[in-house]
Amino acid sequence: MRVRSQRLLFAHILGPSLLALAVSPAPALGQVRENRERSEPPAQFTFGSVQCPEPKAVEQAVLSLIPPEHYALLERGVRVELEDLGDTYRVTVLKEGATVKKSYSDPARDCSGRTRFAAIFAVLTLMPPELGLAPLAKPEPEPAPKPAPKPALKPEPRPIPAPAPVPTRPLRPLVQLEPSALFAYAPAILQAPSLHSLGGELRVAVGRGTLSGTLSVAYAQRARFDLNGVQGDVARLPSSVGVRLRSDFDSWSLAADLGLSLVAQRVRATNLLTEHAASSLDVGVRVGVQVARQVGPSFAPFFGAFVWLSPAPSEISALPQGVIGNLPYVWLGGAAGVSFGL
Repeated sequence: MRVRSQRLLFAHILGPSLLALAVSPAPALGQVRENRERSEPPAQFTFGSVQCPEPKAVEQAVLSLIPPEHYALLERGVRVELEDLGDTYRVTVLKEGATVKKSYSDPARDCSGRTRFAAIFAVLTLMPPELGLAPLAKPEPEPAPKPAPKPALKPEPRPIPAPAPVPTRPLRPLVQLEPSALFAYAPAILQAPSLHSLGGELRVAVGRGTLSGTLSVAYAQRARFDLNGVQGDVARLPSSVGVRLRSDFDSWSLAADLGLSLVAQRVRATNLLTEHAASSLDVGVRVGVQVARQVGPSFAPFFGAFVWLSPAPSEISALPQGVIGNLPYVWLGGAAGVSFGL
């Protein structure tokens, strides 16, 4: 069934005349008219180190299919190569630099059938169109090797989102200037008169952290007093040096001040025949608390409260009475101002 089906295929391609030549005995092909010009067979053109089909038998079958007057075609760079691949065989025809290959399946290894089909394929490839043959169908190309399967790609790891940046507070100014207006009141304690006065203060705080140093100077206008029938007034110049502890709450800040105070004072009597004035310097402690509201990077209004303590205040004396009392032990006050950062 295999040989018969392949013969029907070549009958469709070649037509009945050439197929009859292919299946007829070789001597019948040699019965040509005597007026044809005969030529000698060419030198060897079929090669292959195989036995099925045998190269010499294929060459003889090719010569039997080609009229002798066209043997010259086989001398124009023609070469037929045979390969035995076991259940299949391959025929390669080279002509003037062009190469055509064809593979056939033959598990039964019918060597005579292989010879006939190899010869017919070679003739169909080599014969020119002037012989009236049907155009040769382009041989089927050998199946391309299947590409190697691509390795499965590992899923790319999901990028880990970067943590959101933690908002940082702007750097505080190193130096804060704090001018303020103040009110001070001294209650009457023991032999100290009651006093009150207005004034102003300039405080400087140095430091960016929680703890900073402070330095201040203030002026309090003359405070009038009446003590044991003597009327007079007191002018004061307080100053201090100390430390500040500060905590921030969003745009608000709370600060506590503690420092050593030095108060220069001048006391004079105003209702005596002889005006007498005396100056003194008291050492004490200043304690204060301050609340500020940050408005801009370097601007913050504030208000606060303070206490001036003088453990050993200076005495007040008048002639001819002598010592009539002493300056206040405690001053209570409040301040309001604006802080400027530098």
